[in-house]
Amino acid sequence: MSLSRRCAETLIDLVEIKLSCMEITDREDLREKELLLRCVVELKAEARGENGAAAAFEPPKRRGRRPKHIQLQDLHA
Repeated sequence: MSLSRRCAETLIDLVEIKLSCMEITDREDLREKELLLRCVVELKAEARGENGAAAAFEPPKRRGRRPKHIQLQDLHA
């Protein structure tokens, strides 16, 4: 995708404004927040002239309990 620097900076500002106004009340809001954070990372990469889709971003955290074999290892450590 090819965006001008000014356009990318404007979009970053808009996304950051939305993030600052958000109130997280459920998982859907949390998913939207994570998506918006990803958008900021990609837009900043685009503004630097890099490929935004290839920008480094940590994967979402796993939900739920850890696998039993990992739990047992923690007990013996």
